[in-house]
Amino acid sequence: MSKTRPLRPLKGVRILSLALNLPGPAALMRCRAMGATCVKIEPPAAKGAPRGSSGDPMGRYNPAAYKVLHDGVRVKAADLKTPAGQAVLQRELAKADVLLTSFRPSALPKLGLAWKSLHARYPSLCQIAIVGAHGDQAEAPGHDLTYLAEKGLVTSLEMPPTLYADMGGAQMATEAILQAALYQR
Repeated sequence: MSKTRPLRPLKGVRILSLALNLPGPAALMRCRAMGATCVKIEPPAAKGAPRGSSGDPMGRYNPAAYKVLHDGVRVKAADLKTPAGQAVLQRELAKADVLLTSFRPSALPKLGLAWKSLHARYPSLCQIAIVGAHGDQAEAPGHDLTYLAEKGLVTSLEMPPTLYADMGGAQMATEAILQAALYQR
């Protein structure tokens, strides 16, 4: 029997992720499995955290899931609000095909990531932004817990077992990255 090789439609595509928590890392994991080279910049760990700790909240509240989601991803810590962090960001942007973010839209210009200036500096870069909603709701936090609470589905102190919105966001981001890669080719 011959072994079939996995499809690698994103081979040669370099993704830079600034996305924290679940949707961004889940999308990055899927893209890595499809052959993309994945780099993630995340905030430095909190002061006093054990050596090697992550600045991504998921690294603190679910280290096992964080490890699985970041397998094969080169993770760098940088404070994007500092000149040194901005230097790291600009070096990685210069090598990236896709920028994956999960910030509220108002945060991007504060980090030097307004689309107009970003596109002027890196014309072949595609940006995929994971946001909870568009339009007037784009600045509101978008998480499964938020959506369930708004609909009256959080009725106890236990966390809901579903992550449909987060995983749906990851799926949509992955599809957008695939489309961007196809368009670039």
